[in-house]
Amino acid sequence: MPKKGSKPPYKPKIEYRYTFKDVAEAAGMTRGTLAGAKIRGKVDPADFRSMVSFLVRRIIEKRLKGNLFAPTVRLVKRRGRTGSQVSGKRSKKAVRRR
Repeated sequence: MPKKGSKPPYKPKIEYRYTFKDVAEAAGMTRGTLAGAKIRGKVDPADFRSMVSFLVRRIIEKRLKGNLFAPTVRLVKRRGRTGSQVSGKRSKKAVRRR
């Protein structure tokens, strides 16, 4: 027990930071989806309590939908465009036919 009237020991402050990308990854959603949730008022990135409650709700929802031990973070990275999407560009053959 410290002596009466002594100063408490010095403890350096530890600061933690998180980014929008970190929160989206932990929630298992894209940054665009998280931005939509922010716009709709479901989460406030500047408020730590809001972020924690949003993540807890999101994780619980994911667990209730399926496997209890499913990871919240998407394991497979998305690829670019798929073959079914039309790019709007014409091939050289299509341009020549006109």
